[in-house]
Amino acid sequence: MNRGALTAAAVAVVATPAAATIDVGGRTLTVVDMHLHPGDFDNMAPGGKAFITANLPPAFALYAPALLDRLSDPYAPHVGIAAQTSLAGVDHGVLYAVYTQHTTGYLTNEALEALLSDPRNAGGDERPWAWGFASINFDDWEGDLVGERLDALRSYFDHRPDLFKGIKLAHAHQQVAFTDAAYQGVYQLAAEVGVPVLLHTGFSPFPGAATDPAYYDPLGLEAVITTFDGTHGAGRVDFVLSHVGQGDARAVAHALDLAATHDNVWLELSALGRPLLVDLEGQPATSGEPQYPAVLAAIRQRGLVDRALFASDGPQYSGAVRSYLGRLVTGMQAAGYTTDEIAAVLAGNFERLFLAPRPP
Repeated sequence: MNRGALTAAAVAVVATPAAATIDVGGRTLTVVDMHLHPGDFDNMAPGGKAFITANLPPAFALYAPALLDRLSDPYAPHVGIAAQTSLAGVDHGVLYAVYTQHTTGYLTNEALEALLSDPRNAGGDERPWAWGFASINFDDWEGDLVGERLDALRSYFDHRPDLFKGIKLAHAHQQVAFTDAAYQGVYQLAAEVGVPVLLHTGFSPFPGAATDPAYYDPLGLEAVITTFDGTHGAGRVDFVLSHVGQGDARAVAHALDLAATHDNVWLELSALGRPLLVDLEGQPATSGEPQYPAVLAAIRQRGLVDRALFASDGPQYSGAVRSYLGRLVTGMQAAGYTTDEIAAVLAGNFERLFLAPRPP
C-alpha cells in the first residue's frame, strides 16, 4: 500500500469549504480522533527536541520550533490540529494534558483547560470540537503532595465534566512500573468520578522512555484491571490500552488477551504504522511490515470490534492524521470489517465509552 494515500476505492475524503468528510462504502461516517497532542516546542524535553528535529528533512530542521509550535497549536490557521483533523475528515478530537517532562515534554491540565474553554472549540453538531483527558505529575510522588495532586486532578472532572472525559497516563515516559501500587489512588479516583483511564502501552521511540517491559507491557496491569472491574467493591474503571502494546509482539498479544478476558479493557489503535521491534520470543523482529493489519485482523477474529477505538497520536506532521485514518480504514476493509463495524471503531465506540452519562 502507498503510505499516506487513501487507496481503497470505497474510501474517500471529500473536501468542502468548511470541512472534509470521510465516505466509506457510500456512507458518510463520523470520526473521532481520540489521541491528539497540543503543546509547544519550549516545553519539550531536550531529548524530545533532538529526536523530533533529527527526524525532519535537513532543510526543515532549522525551522523545527516554529513548525512544531504551529502544528501543535489546536487553532493555528491552515496547519494547526483543528485544521489537520478537518483535512482528514475527522469531526471531533481529544486533546491530552501530559506530564512527561523527562521524555517528550509537558502540557499542564491548566493549559489544556484553557484550550478547551477557548470559544474556537466548537464542533459542527453543537458539541465541542475537542474534549480533553487530564493527567497527573508522578515526580516526587510521596507525602502530602500525593493527596494535593489527586485533589487537583479530581477538580477538573467535578467542575468541567462537559470538557474532561478521561485520565491519560504514560508509565514508560513517567518511569513508573505498571505493578507499582503507589499509584493506585489514580485508579480509585477514576472509579469515583466515573471516567476511563488511558495508558500508554508498548515501546516509545523517545529518549529517556523506559524500555523494560514492566513499564510498557499491559500484562502488568491485570491485577488493577481485575480490582476495578466493578465486582470487587472498588468500583469500575474502563482501561484503554493506547497503541495496543505496539513494538513488542508479547505486549501486543497481552493487550489482546486482556481485552478478550476483561470487558473493562479497550484497545486504542494509534501508532501501529511501524513494524514490530521484538517478536514473541523476545528476539529482534525481522518483518518490516506495519503492525496495524495483523492487529486489526486479530481484533475482529476475537470479537473485540466493539471495544476498538480509532486514534492517530497526531498531529506529528501536516497530513499525518489524514494519512493514518486512510491506512486504518483500508486495513479494516482488508480484514473484513463491515461498514457498521468501521463506523463503530471510528466514532461509535468512543461515544458509548466516553460520552454516555456517567454513573452516580
